Amino acid sequence: MNHHARTLLKIPHHRIGELPCPNGILKEITVKSANLRGRGDCSVYVPNQAEESTKTPVIILLHGVHGSHWAWNLKGRAFETLQGLIDSKQIPPMILATPSDGLWGDGSGYLAHSGINFERWITQDVPQLVSEATGNENDAPLFIAGLSMGGYGALRIGASHPEKFRAFAGHSSITVFEELEEFPGGHEWPYWQCYLEKTLRFFASIDP
Repeated sequence: MNHHARTLLKIPHHRIGELPCPNGILKEITVKSANLRGRGDCSVYVPNQAEESTKTPVIILLHGVHGSHWAWNLKGRAFETLQGLIDSKQIPPMILATPSDGLWGDGSGYLAHSGINFERWITQDVPQLVSEATGNENDAPLFIAGLSMGGYGALRIGASHPEKFRAFAGHSSITVFEELEEFPGGHEWPYWQCYLEKTLRFFASIDP
């Protein structure tokens, strides 16, 4: 099997909305996905510093139950955390992709079920849409992390695809429901915001 096969999404210009930010741009993207058997949404943040390379590392952040592609950036201000670390030269330029989970029920779990492959949406379509929307190469270094349901998804997908992801991380990940316990700080955005910075530093420390 060719794990790097490209599935061209051919994103029409009218399906990309752009929000200029002080030191980058936030792209809101809708594509048609065969894996989702319908439309999929993804936010992509591109720092200005990424314009100097066509092989900028890409970080995929997965949201939790009841969320969608907007959650990490609007609730968690993830793009601001990333940009701040880049501007202070604590990490190199990196692109941030925050896809929806496919919007099945209260949460898809980022698994293949109900005739829809939510996992391949993340592993195949999201890297491809980032490439098509930004001009970044499709085989750029790739990382994945998430919170709650997304933490479970990031751990399972990252471990299942070592040929694709350089590293993975989970925040408040639900892996065995019976063992669910709240960490200090609770299941809340201020807690995840604090640890997102540590995750970004960890990914930046991985040798290219």
